[in-house]
This record gives sequence, C-alpha cells and structure tokens, in this order.
Amino acid sequence: MPKSSTAAPLIELCALTHRGKLRKENQDAFVAGDHAQPPAPPKETAIYDGTMRSDGAFAAVIDGMGGLGGGDVAADWLARRWTGRRPASAKALKRELMEDHAALLAEARESAHPLMGAVATGAVFRGDKLDLFHVGDTRAFFVGPVNTVLLTKDHVNPRGVLTQGFGGGELPNLANEIEPTLLKLAWPAGQTLLLASDGAWRHLSPLVISTIYAARPKLHDFVLTLAGVVLSGPADDNLTLMALRPVARV
Repeated sequence: MPKSSTAAPLIELCALTHRGKLRKENQDAFVAGDHAQPPAPPKETAIYDGTMRSDGAFAAVIDGMGGLGGGDVAADWLARRWTGRRPASAKALKRELMEDHAALLAEARESAHPLMGAVATGAVFRGDKLDLFHVGDTRAFFVGPVNTVLLTKDHVNPRGVLTQGFGGGELPNLANEIEPTLLKLAWPAGQTLLLASDGAWRHLSPLVISTIYAARPKLHDFVLTLAGVVLSGPADDNLTLMALRPVARV
C-alpha cells in the first residue's frame, strides 16, 4: 500500500497582466510564490502558469496608482519585496504589510516619485485555508460554475476616492498608516480564487465570470477568456487577473 503524502496541497494558478487599450504603459504587477512579474512592457502581455504548495505561500495582484508618478515603480517594488514571502500567521501578515507601507513611503521620499504607491489584494495559503488580505480597490472572488462571490470591499470614500494604499506620500485622501483588511477563510470545495485589478473587474460581472468558468474550466483558458472580454470593450486601464485553485489529490 502506498504511503499517504504529508506534503501541503498543491495549488495551480494562471496570472495575466496587460496594459489595456488606452494606457501608454502597464503599472500592474503580480507575485505568486517565488515568481514575481513586474509591470510588463507596453506591447506585451505577461502570462504565468505555475504551481505552488499551500504551505504559507504568498500570492497577490498589485495595481500601481496611476496619475501620481511612479505607479509602476511602486508595483514592481512590492512584487519583488513579496517574492518568496511566507508569513507565519495572519497576525504576522498584517504586521508585515504595515511595515511594507512604511518602507515604501521611505523609499518614495528618497526617489524621483515621492507620491508613488500601489494597491493590492492577495492571500497566504495554509493547507485548505487561506488568509486573504486587501488594501485599496483590487478585488478577490470565489468562483464556481454557478455563482461568483465577491470577498472584498473597496477602501474608498463616498465619492469613490481611495482611502487605503501602500505608499502614496502625504496625499490627504490616504491614511498615514494602512489598516489592511484580513479574512481567515476556508477554501470551499470546487471553488477557484480570482484576484483582479479594477481595470479587469469593472468590466466583468459575476454572471459573466461564472459563465466563462463553466465553459472554460482550465485556468489558462479561463483567465485568457476573461481578459479577452475586457479587451473587447473599452479596456481603459491596465488589467491583471490571477486564478488559483487546489489540485485534486489522486
């Protein structure tokens, strides 16, 4: 009789980032375990298919703040800083995210982009559970073939202006100290976690997401089709998507 594996569950994932139709550059990035994807060159689509163990591995979609200068620098800085990160607990994750904000503020003060900043949504994976974190207006969803459930609430004021972000200098709308939203979640059977920048989710309704997932269950096809829907419309911002799910044990 073969021995049962004690290794942490394997997670498969596909991530994509694209500058969209109207932006001159891409200021989005993503990180998945030991893989960091900096903002892609304007004429390129960056796609990553991979796996990682659910043993404290970290993944996130990062959206550089446009209009402030250096959004791409901030997104790249966070992606590289988070590569290979494995917070020991949800408490440690929150502390590290707050330290990242302070460190990015310090980095910005010494750079040519004192207001540079970014928002991000991601998770730390622990077996069949995850610690979801969220700062800004990127979003996370649980996706199945029947329905799509939004997990995050945007950090914006009543006028829709961001109130939370990594870095951002001394902008009056942003809090001096971030307060990341953290959710400790069980991973529902048969569900895929979808992380998306606002340039993607603004053009994808929950019904559209689930309909595409039912028709294109392979993650690579699912993510490419979602991006295709966004790009068939205005695509007025950078778009970044990451889909992740546990690999079924045989």
